[in-house]
Amino acid sequence: MDDNLGVVRTTTVGSLVPTVFDSYARILYPPLGSAPRPTPAKPVAPSRDQLAPVLEVLTRNTTTPNDCWYAVWEGNTVLDVIRDAAPTANIAGYNYFLLRGPVARATDTLGGLSPNLWWPADHAWCMAQHFDFPCAYLGGSTKTVTDILALDKLETCSVRVDQIVTAGHDEHNY
Repeated sequence: MDDNLGVVRTTTVGSLVPTVFDSYARILYPPLGSAPRPTPAKPVAPSRDQLAPVLEVLTRNTTTPNDCWYAVWEGNTVLDVIRDAAPTANIAGYNYFLLRGPVARATDTLGGLSPNLWWPADHAWCMAQHFDFPCAYLGGSTKTVTDILALDKLETCSVRVDQIVTAGHDEHNY
């Protein structure tokens, strides 16, 4: 019997964010100033203030800042209120509700839940906030990623698309 545990041991940046981009980065939550940084028992969702500079960069690096897709994992019962109305998609083996709005709404929550994936309609970049990790991964152009890495109020680092991101394989400590 195959229990699919191999998937967990080999989760890479490219299994969270499409592998079509020039560059990739990790944005760690919470921001600098919370040392030392143990891995939290439960991932900490970013606040509106924490992601404000990221949203500014991403808005500048798309031609469709008012047309962004948001995918929220459907496995939470708090989302039952939209279950019959929202379109869904299966992405990398997970079922998501698909919502749409401007990039500026990325920090809005739905029943307290942040989007797990979001990307503009022009596909200039993609953010993944996986529910098992206290960080987000971004794929985008070299310019977009360079602009994110230059933000001084967030802890960010460049990552490779083939980099394993599960515990024990983290090349940049949480």
